[in-house]
Amino acid sequence: MPGPLGHTLTRPRSDDGARFDAAASSADPPLLIDRHLPAYDVTQHRHAVVDADPETTYAAMLEADMMDTGPAVRALGRLRDLPARLAHRIRGTEPAQFPGELTIARLGESDEWLLIGERPGEELVFGSVGTFWRPSIEWREVDPDAFAAFDESGYAKLAVSLSVRPYGAERTLLTYEARTATTDAASRRKFRRYWRLIGPFAGYLMSRALERMRIDAEERARDRDAMEQPAATDRMDGTPGTSDRQSSARPRRRRSWLFAALSIAVAAAYHTRVRPWHRTWGTTPREAVGALPGDEFCSEPADQVTHAIEIDASPDAVWQWLVQIGQNRGGFYSYDVLENLVGADIHTVDRIVPEYQQLAEGDTVRLAPEDYRVQTPESAPEVVHLEAERAIVLRPPVDGPTWTWAFVLRETDEGTTRLVVRMRSPESSSRLEAAIEYLGWEPAHFVMEQRMLRELKRRAERHEEDTEAAVGSRVTA
Repeated sequence: MPGPLGHTLTRPRSDDGARFDAAASSADPPLLIDRHLPAYDVTQHRHAVVDADPETTYAAMLEADMMDTGPAVRALGRLRDLPARLAHRIRGTEPAQFPGELTIARLGESDEWLLIGERPGEELVFGSVGTFWRPSIEWREVDPDAFAAFDESGYAKLAVSLSVRPYGAERTLLTYEARTATTDAASRRKFRRYWRLIGPFAGYLMSRALERMRIDAEERARDRDAMEQPAATDRMDGTPGTSDRQSSARPRRRRSWLFAALSIAVAAAYHTRVRPWHRTWGTTPREAVGALPGDEFCSEPADQVTHAIEIDASPDAVWQWLVQIGQNRGGFYSYDVLENLVGADIHTVDRIVPEYQQLAEGDTVRLAPEDYRVQTPESAPEVVHLEAERAIVLRPPVDGPTWTWAFVLRETDEGTTRLVVRMRSPESSSRLEAAIEYLGWEPAHFVMEQRMLRELKRRAERHEEDTEAAVGSRVTA
């Protein structure tokens, strides 16, 4: 059955810094992309077998709407663009609007992409130059003729090839290849860290784009056949029959309906079961809805997420670890690797650091470094409420409604503490922002905060045990 195929190829450089060179390694006639980016660090391929001739497929490829590839693809693209849009909001500038339609033929009209070359009817290559690993990408304008030779430090070059070739009678092999080459060793390291996280999503986006092109090409072919042969007759009695193309389309339509039904079922299960669970993970019913210190700093929240964990240690033992939190302090006890993929530069400590034990109202607890590419007040919240061994409440220093992040300790029994963490936030400024929070921020926040609570529990309990053992040894001595 025709459909998308694909693979990802990551080729590390050798010790002398040499890249993989497609032109030097292949005896086949060179593709157009080989002329413009023959040497590269990372490449991805995707293929689709299309029930249409190459000419029809190429035309559909140029005019397929890339915004019409499903809500998941649109959400992923907009999630990647969120840091830049937030930066525009903080600066009071107007971000670029998402296009209602985006076709390959018009891609060169954008500020980020340029048409590098084309063999009409066979292959088209477009590309861009930028700092793709940064939350807010810095795009570099390059003339198409200068793309191949561009080597300015601090950037990566991305070239994308779309090509068609015959694949039997009235069939076409449609190929999408993306290559990335960095311009220096530092950029290469940053890009590879970024690619480990983004690579699978990029592959999914490529597959969805090819699927859109395939569907459009096959619809064009069916429409053309219908005009040329309005009534196909393949039965002995001369009654209208069904073409092979129409017959082959039926299983695809059934699979599409099945996929849609399954997607709806999964979405419903997430919304009604999984989401309520992860938004109140670890809490008792009273903790999930009860008042906590800091609620007054966001008194009319549109959203509230509360997590909790029980720790077999006294509040003062837990406090020594909790009071250290911050990018500029002891870290956040979560997945440092994931934090640092977006440049947060967080390094969690595994000990109690005396200089981090001092914290007061008005102090800044940074979430990202001072030289972070996208600087907003939200990356440097302040302590707006502090009760020693009881509560820490963080809030960005902005006028008007904003989020709060509260950490509250409650002793339940002697030597046992409940740590309750609550995030409150005002209403989203747009439906887009609400969708991004629903699909991206909420699950990510749960994963990171759950890890944080578990690691605080592990550290506090271990420290308590070590302290008790040391006291016991001194008494015995």
